[in-house]
Amino acid sequence: MALALLAALAVGADRVAAWVTERSVATAVVLGGTGVSGAHVDIHGFPFLTQLAAGRIDHVTGRLDAGTFGGHTVSDVHLDARGVQSRAPWNVEDARVDGIVTFDTLASLLSEQLGYDVRVARAPEEPDALSLTLTAWGLDLGVVAAPAVVDDTAVAVQVRSLVLGGLTVDASAIPGGLGSRLAALRIPLRLPDGVALRAVFVEPGGLRLVAQAHDVALSQLAR
Repeated sequence: MALALLAALAVGADRVAAWVTERSVATAVVLGGTGVSGAHVDIHGFPFLTQLAAGRIDHVTGRLDAGTFGGHTVSDVHLDARGVQSRAPWNVEDARVDGIVTFDTLASLLSEQLGYDVRVARAPEEPDALSLTLTAWGLDLGVVAAPAVVDDTAVAVQVRSLVLGGLTVDASAIPGGLGSRLAALRIPLRLPDGVALRAVFVEPGGLRLVAQAHDVALSQLAR
């Protein structure tokens, strides 16, 4: 009975220590952004106290519902980190992070680049592409474009087709420099050192960005 009680107390103490650390890590993520909601962190592996004593947490996962990081609003964010320092600034050896940049955020970024009010959605007939619509010279311009990673730090929007006033046209045929701006569309991301963009996917709610981090502080990863 005494041994069982001691074992239960040891497990309880271990879980309490893990819970406190989870809260601290979640706080670091929240402080790295603005308007962060639904942040939750899980520490994996038992016993945790031995990891804490060693100064290194083997495996940490986390998620948050939404937040603004690096000036971009993201949602449905997931973190999978390995080799996390057990105290602030929570340096991470390796981590994978993914989250969705909303269509509204994309529309704002592209409108600024093009100088037109752009609406963005998932292309109905090409689910791996974006549908951009705007009005120029009194005509509706529809663009189907595929996102792609460039230079590990930006998303290029590669035009597949253009329809102006109901007619399929080439980018070079669009006047006023708009065609060349469409051909050079790029969404730069302010990523900290040690973080590289690896993939991008079109989803119903926006673009899911996937990044890989190496030897970076969790607080910086959140920015």
